[in-house]
Amino acid sequence: MKIINERYNDLSKFSSNFKNQKPFPHVILDDFLDKDFFKDLDVEKIEVNKNKGTNFQTDIERNKWASKNVELSETISLIVNELYKDKFVKNLQTLTNINDLFSTDVGNVELANYHEMYESGFLGTHVDHSSEPTTGLPHVLNIILYLSKDWKKSWGGSTVFANKDGTKIEKTIDYIPNRAVIFLHSPFTFHGVTKIENNLRKRSTIYVDYYSKSKSPYSHLDLNFKNVWFKHPTTFILPNFKDYFPKKNRKYLNKMLKHKIKSLLA
Repeated sequence: MKIINERYNDLSKFSSNFKNQKPFPHVILDDFLDKDFFKDLDVEKIEVNKNKGTNFQTDIERNKWASKNVELSETISLIVNELYKDKFVKNLQTLTNINDLFSTDVGNVELANYHEMYESGFLGTHVDHSSEPTTGLPHVLNIILYLSKDWKKSWGGSTVFANKDGTKIEKTIDYIPNRAVIFLHSPFTFHGVTKIENNLRKRSTIYVDYYSKSKSPYSHLDLNFKNVWFKHPTTFILPNFKDYFPKKNRKYLNKMLKHKIKSLLA
């Protein structure tokens, strides 16, 4: 069974494009899954138990569900497993020139590989967790795969990339079915999701991240920000400093301050 489009068997041909993209290295791959495989995929039929997994309902993480500790459907598992395979990881190495790249084996227990967002869903600018859950080694790369079909641009749900402080959106990537976005992850690669204006379909994505055995994983890249890695939790940047003070948002304040201090000292 073909899962990934054969067009992407060799990602090295996209390496220059990946390294030169702004505000940080990334590549957009349309028709990522094999045409016949994607044709048979219907995420609308995937029913999740919202009482399990992780639900998000704050000003900055709204109407979102993630599959942590939830058994994935057979089709989603096939895709996720393909993205974890050594063959694909080696392909990513040729794209990024991060030669010590590896995938984690914690699976969908420590991390969530399948995400859904719903009407009025929103995800503010943030950087993800910095480290592999077991080894503590640097988190350096993400892939997001858009699975919902017949999605209209007016419905929102686009991925956004921000500047190194997470305060200004610099690029918007439309949610197009069967599109994959692969991007560098560092303490300064802030990203998010625009508000969803659609009550017809859920926004379904697969998310997989990758790690480096080096504590200096970005040394070969010319970046618009500090070429360093340091440990930090998932950190959100709220629009205004006063937004951190309502009780429901205070959990974001401590993480943001720690990130700011570490970034200054790095």
